[in-house]
Amino acid sequence: MYDRRRSECHVEIDLNKLVPSLNYILKAFEELTALESMRIYRLRQQVFMLEQECLYPDIDGLDPSCFHLLGMQEEQLISYLRIVPPGHHFKEPALGRIIVTPEYRGGNPGFELIRKGIQLCRKTYPNEAISIEAQFPLQTYYEQFGFVSLGSVYQVDNIPHIHMKLKAFLS
Repeated sequence: MYDRRRSECHVEIDLNKLVPSLNYILKAFEELTALESMRIYRLRQQVFMLEQECLYPDIDGLDPSCFHLLGMQEEQLISYLRIVPPGHHFKEPALGRIIVTPEYRGGNPGFELIRKGIQLCRKTYPNEAISIEAQFPLQTYYEQFGFVSLGSVYQVDNIPHIHMKLKAFLS
């Protein structure tokens, strides 16, 4: 994860942070319970606004169109991402708001989350490429999933980002 103070990112897997496989739940926005929505917004606020100091409106109007993937361990939200439909942010579907709780970073929850997100995106939008707006320090992390960088680095809320794309898997 990006740290403004150090401008670096660590993606090594810490074996002490491996957790048993999480229970993954995929829901459309209207299927989320009030408690699930609260957990999602609390985690997004904790990471993006407080930890990364991105003072922007996290509730951006895209959530109602998205699928939401929650990685749960019992009642605790450990990881989260949203699948943005084609034409809403990029021409193709996108993975966004990718988060792992701070205490589980460096373990397998992030890897599992991305892998599941790609699988679900491929199932929901077959024959489509997948985009992400990656924090630049995480570029090599996303490359291990097959994402390639497009264009140059740009700033989003004073954090360097890069557009990355995973080729379509044609069936």
